[in-house]
Amino acid sequence: MGFSIIFLLIFIILVGIYAFVLLALNKTVVYLDLLFLELDFQIGYIILSAILLGILIAIVFEVIFFTSKRKNRDE
Repeated sequence: MGFSIIFLLIFIILVGIYAFVLLALNKTVVYLDLLFLELDFQIGYIILSAILLGILIAIVFEVIFFTSKRKNRDE
């Protein structure tokens, strides 16, 4: 196993622990009142989903950027 695989496993484990702690500590309920729908979320889920959505968007933009950069280099 290379160093990058070990580093990736440690990173995934740390993110999992962080997610567990974030969800366990934030039990405050946030009520979201839409026009005909009332939703209630725990603030931990909102924070965790916002972080994961931000990471996902950043990864998508990085993939688009590097594939276009590679495509320009090949031409």
